[in-house]
Order: sequence, then C-alpha cells, then structure tokens
Amino acid sequence: MHQFSSSLFSILLSPLNWIIILLIVSVAIRKRSLKKICWIGSLVIFLLFGNEWLFNLYAKTWQPKPVAIDTTKQYSCGIVAGGFASPDEKDSGYFNSTADRFIQAVKLYRLGIIKHILVSGGNGKTEDNHFREGAWVKGELKTFGVPDSLIFVEDKSNNTQENALYSKQILDAQNLKPPYLLITSAYHVPRAALIFEKAGVPVVPFPCNYTAGRGSSSFWDLLPKPSVLMSWDIYLKETVGYFWYRIK
Repeated sequence: MHQFSSSLFSILLSPLNWIIILLIVSVAIRKRSLKKICWIGSLVIFLLFGNEWLFNLYAKTWQPKPVAIDTTKQYSCGIVAGGFASPDEKDSGYFNSTADRFIQAVKLYRLGIIKHILVSGGNGKTEDNHFREGAWVKGELKTFGVPDSLIFVEDKSNNTQENALYSKQILDAQNLKPPYLLITSAYHVPRAALIFEKAGVPVVPFPCNYTAGRGSSSFWDLLPKPSVLMSWDIYLKETVGYFWYRIK
C-alpha cells in the first residue's frame, strides 16, 4: 500500500503528466470552451516547466551550496543515503547516476573526516529479493580499503523517515557520538536533514551529486525543452515532502 501511494504521489507531481492529463481530458470532453482551457493549460505548463533557465534557478535556490572539506573536523560516522547502486539482469550491482554519494563517502573516509560509514536504505528491498544494495556496497567499500568493522548497513528502510529511525538504532547501539555527517544528493539534503533531525539524529549535511543549478546560463536556456519537464519531478517531490514534514 505504501509503495502504491508513493508511486501515485510521484505521478501527481510530474509536469509532464499534468500535460498528458489535460490533453486526455481535452479529447474526452465535448465543450469547446473547456477544450480550449485544457490546450492553453498544457501550453502554459510546457512553457513554464520546460524553461531550463527557470529550472536551474529553482535548483540553485533549493539546493544547499557545496561544502568545503575541512580536514580539521572529524565525525564518528558518515551516513550515506542509499539508492546509488542498482541491480542488473543478473542480480549483480552497478553504480547509477547518484554514485557521487559513494565517491564522496570514500573520499571523506580516506581523508580521516569520518571514522565509520553507515549505508542507509537503498535499492533492492521488497521489489527485488535477490539484490541487496547494502551488502553490495559494503563489498565495494572494502575494495577501496575500508575495514569491515567500520562499515554498517541499514537495509530495512523503504523511505527517508525509516532511514532515520533505523540508522538511529544502529548508531545508538554502536555508541557513536553525534553529530554525524549526512552524505546525500544536494536536491535531497533539505528534506533528509529535516527528517533525521526530527528523528533525533543530529546531522551535518554534506551535499553532493549536483545535477543542476551550478552551470552557466545562456539565451537558449529560455526556450522550452521536453527533457526539462521530467527534471522537475524529483525537485517537486522533495519540496512537497519537505514542507509536509515541517508541519507534521
């Protein structure tokens, strides 16, 4: 049931789907004035959410700025949000587009800034009983020289709220002193940091995996592009989720 509601939530927060719905409605209804409203609405959504300049401006505003690495600071543990590894057709793992979370975690460990690494949540749970991201990532971390005793895996969670709750159990059991470094994609940081703090897990955000909002702009960015429509999905989901948890 939770997975269904989460999928429905994602569908409803997609500008591309808004356009599709309006076009379907325009075909289904007979009243010409309502058809016109649907067509105009579709065009407005395309012009607005297909605007790459506006998208980059929103991403830049929403995401926290990159954090300079300070080797004088140390943390007992770095919490790495999962989801950066996916299963292939042979149930073996591979790094996906959010793999910068893994890269930064290894880098921070090698620099001595984090003493332990906790991989929290990720792909390969109820939807795939063969691939377990946590176990796969642990093997990759060991390949990069991180000792087994310094790696913790939390693979029971299905969302960020559960990430925080199950991570707290592990951190408390290991008696690791807060605050902890929260390593996750920049677009995910505002909501994730809020949820972890509300769960009683003091964190210092370390944003990474910037995919928008840091490049230069040009005149051509003002022209609507179909590809930009889909880029909004994750940001709208994160924004709505953030304000939802703020009022809970």
